[in-house]
Amino acid sequence: MSEINSYGASPISSVQCELTGCGEDIAPRSFEYPVPVSRRFMSKKLFTFVKNSLKKIGSDDPLWLKQELEPEFKTVEMGAVGPEIVLLHGLFGALSNWDTVQPLMAEYSQPIALSLPLISGHRSEVKVKSLALYTEYFVRSRGFAPVTLCGNSLGGHVALRLCLAAPELVDCLILTATSGLYEHSVDALPVRPGYDFVKEHMTKVFFNQQFVTEEAIGEIVKILEDRGRVLNLIHAARSAKKDNLKDLLGQIKVPTLLLWGEDDVVTSMDVAEMFHKLIPNSQLVSIKNCGHAPMIEYPEWFSEEVNKFLAKHSRHRASLVK
Repeated sequence: MSEINSYGASPISSVQCELTGCGEDIAPRSFEYPVPVSRRFMSKKLFTFVKNSLKKIGSDDPLWLKQELEPEFKTVEMGAVGPEIVLLHGLFGALSNWDTVQPLMAEYSQPIALSLPLISGHRSEVKVKSLALYTEYFVRSRGFAPVTLCGNSLGGHVALRLCLAAPELVDCLILTATSGLYEHSVDALPVRPGYDFVKEHMTKVFFNQQFVTEEAIGEIVKILEDRGRVLNLIHAARSAKKDNLKDLLGQIKVPTLLLWGEDDVVTSMDVAEMFHKLIPNSQLVSIKNCGHAPMIEYPEWFSEEVNKFLAKHSRHRASLVK
């Protein structure tokens, strides 16, 4: 079963995501509802937890936390049984990045794709550390902990930051083409990034150029027509570039799976090897003829590797669907 959920108290909008051709059993459903009174009282406790993490990571207050307004969360949720896995997309990503792999993961778990407010949030909410606090609030509010976090690119960076701030919330980490050490950044976006810029960026992301479609290019170009959105992406990219985790990765104690494309030119295999070396309890698995988004280019392989890893390392492995 698949759901597109939208809930929370903050009037933050988000990129809409449509899943098509998935079959009746996982057809998306939309929800939007106010926060009940009982939940508002619970939110006070959640704000306290997240503010403690804020102190640990040294972040500025994101606006929603400063005002103690529960943020809105937009998700796509699949699966009825098995452990929850929170899926976190990258800088130019969206919920749709998980379209092909999420139904496969739903065969043994409950994957939940979370939309990060990169283009819709206040400027204080789009930096890596702020996104980690946003994800922490989501995990705590849903009672998922300890949960597996699966992040691509910037999403992996967010997962690492959350694990460092609140390791008790994390069961396992699945990191793919993750930032946090080094990647070719887009912090120097042109004033008006248009078709040529987006196409060039996308050709670097994918090894298989069949994924660089006119439709995909057009979607991103439309997003970047808004100058405020462009500034948000620049702030997010710059925060990722400045937030080098080299000296902190040794503190990551949870089982960590690194899934990498061997032809990734954004975060190369050298970066993958460095993550593997610096994270104590990590495993690196790579695949040929693959770029920066393995979950899109090789969804079957990606899902299978996650399943095998969780079956061996997750505290919830007994609940995995066989």
